[in-house]
Amino acid sequence: MRNTFIKKLIELTDKDTFFFVGDLGFSVIEGFQKKFPKQFMNAGIAEQNMTGMSAGLALEGSKVFTYSIGNFNTTRCLEQIRNDVCLHNLDVNIVSVGGGFIYGSLGYSHHAVQDIAMLGSLPNMTLLLPGDPHEVEFCMKYIFKNKGPKYLRIGKNGTPCFNKNPKTVKNINCFNENVKANIAIISVSTMLPTVVEINKILEKKGIRSNIFSCPIIDKDFAADARKRFKKFDFIFTVEEHLSAFGFGSIISNIFEGKKNTTKSFGAERDLCKLTGNQGYLCESHGLGANNIASEIKKFIKINN
Repeated sequence: MRNTFIKKLIELTDKDTFFFVGDLGFSVIEGFQKKFPKQFMNAGIAEQNMTGMSAGLALEGSKVFTYSIGNFNTTRCLEQIRNDVCLHNLDVNIVSVGGGFIYGSLGYSHHAVQDIAMLGSLPNMTLLLPGDPHEVEFCMKYIFKNKGPKYLRIGKNGTPCFNKNPKTVKNINCFNENVKANIAIISVSTMLPTVVEINKILEKKGIRSNIFSCPIIDKDFAADARKRFKKFDFIFTVEEHLSAFGFGSIISNIFEGKKNTTKSFGAERDLCKLTGNQGYLCESHGLGANNIASEIKKFIKINN
C-alpha cells in the first residue's frame, strides 16, 4: 500500500504540494524527494513541529502531507491536529503507515489502534481507510480533488488487490455482489484479507454473506451507508482497532433504532501489554478469521 501511495503522490503532485516525513520511509520516499526536492522535508522526530509547519504551509495555500508510522503523526501530535489543522479546516493530509498491529513487534508505542476514534472525533476530518492498493489510488484521487483535513491509514506492502478494476472502486465496495444474503460483513482498512477469509469459512458452514470495504468516511457516508446496508438483517464490522469508538461505533450509530442488528469485532482495550507480530496480536484480540466466523455464526443463531 505504501508504494502505491508514493507512486500516486508523485503522479498527482503539483507546485502547491508539500510532503513532510517524520524521520522514516527510507527506500520508499526517495522517488518523491528526488523529483520534488524543494517540496520535501524530513522533519525528524518532531511530529508536533511537523504538524504545526504543515498548518502554516496550508494557510498559504499548499496541499500538505505528513507521513509517519501509525501512531506517531496522530497520537503524539493530537493537540496540533485538533487546534492547528482541524479547527481552521486546513488542507493537511495525515498519512499513517502501519495501521493497527503491523508494527506490533515493536511494542504498544507502535500500535495504532485508537487512531480512527481520535481523528474521527475531530471537526472537519475525513477518514480514508483503504483495504487494498486500488482503494489507496482511489483515496489519493479524492485527496487531490478535495480540500480540508484528511487522515489516510494504510498498511505496508504485500496486500493483494481485491478490487479487480481500479476504475470501478467507490466509497463503498462489495466484492461478491452476485451473492444474495441478509448478512453484511464490512472490512475497515487492513482487515480486508481477513474478511475475505471469514466469508470463505462461513460459506463452508452454509452461511452466505456480502463482504464490503469502506475506504472513505466523509460527511456523506452516513446517508450512503443507510442506503447501501439497510436491506441487511445483520451488519458486522471488522477492524484492527479498538472495538469501542472505532468504525463499528460509526455504523452502530447510523443504524441505532433500526431493524438492522449490528456487531463490531475489534481489539480489546485491556490487552495493550501484549507484544508480538501482527498475526499473533490479531489472534490474541480475537481478530483471527476462524474466531470471528465462529462468533458470527453464534450471534446469528441467538438473534434469529
